[in-house]
Amino acid sequence: MSWQWVQRDTVFAVHDKQLAVHGGLSGVRDLNAIESALNRALNRHTYGNPPPDVADLAAAYVYGIATSHGFSDGNKRTAWVIGRLFLAINGAPLKFTEVDAINFMLAVAAGDLTEQQVAQWIRQRLDRP
Repeated sequence: MSWQWVQRDTVFAVHDKQLAVHGGLSGVRDLNAIESALNRALNRHTYGNPPPDVADLAAAYVYGIATSHGFSDGNKRTAWVIGRLFLAINGAPLKFTEVDAINFMLAVAAGDLTEQQVAQWIRQRLDRP
């Protein structure tokens, strides 16, 4: 499959929008951590064995952004939106409740879920016909 990747500029725009809407500290805490988080999905695609599915790649974005803490604030919010954006542009939107999503992202950021568990959570909620 030919995947549509989320671009770096889009991630920064999403982060800025999340802060504008919901508040928080602006700024980058660790640019290398952000770059690493963004490359995580591409690395999974390139080197994954077995080849990753859309949930695995979305999980790489979500887990990478949420746990790297590259931004001063808004990491969980940015991770959530970027994960959903990746799924949407690749034809795999999610079905979820707001409470479910909040609890999920809190667990991801707290380190309570592995990247594989994040992928499984996403896989179970893919809104496919």
